[in-house]
Amino acid sequence: MRELVDYWVDLRSASRSHLRVRLVALLGAALFMVSMAAAGGGGPVAWAGLVVMGALVVYQPTTLMPTVFALFAVASWWAGVEGPWHWALLPAALGLLLVHASASLASALPPQASVPTSVVRLWALRTLLVGVMTAVVWLLAALLVGVATPRGGALPGIVGLTVVTGALAYLARVRARTS
Repeated sequence: MRELVDYWVDLRSASRSHLRVRLVALLGAALFMVSMAAAGGGGPVAWAGLVVMGALVVYQPTTLMPTVFALFAVASWWAGVEGPWHWALLPAALGLLLVHASASLASALPPQASVPTSVVRLWALRTLLVGVMTAVVWLLAALLVGVATPRGGALPGIVGLTVVTGALAYLARVRARTS
């Protein structure tokens, strides 16, 4: 019970910049929920769980709550949205990215500390890069679903993993050059 009081004290005493970072997590959760609604998914349990867990991500960004939210969100999408691909999958994935990135940044600094602008810029740039890669994978998935046949098998998954592996290899090379 003491931890819950500590989280409340942290939230009440957090700097404005830290609260803004936490607000981005809440906006990401809301983006996911709006995307799921646009895709025709969700039921009372899914909506209640997403709202409660989205608020808990803001309240407890240093715990496993962001991971629990993401897992519940993906499971809710999988159970509630028809078909392998939907246009609303991109904004939903970007919403989860915002939840993850902002909860990570909120966890990296004490709540009472102000978040330096240079740190926000760095995290925003990295989040943007991952968002662009997400959009590329989303587009490739759309193309593959459009030409897929029942005999296509694991081709979409293989192409997706190849794209992700190539992007990670490229980033590792760029990072090795700059180090």
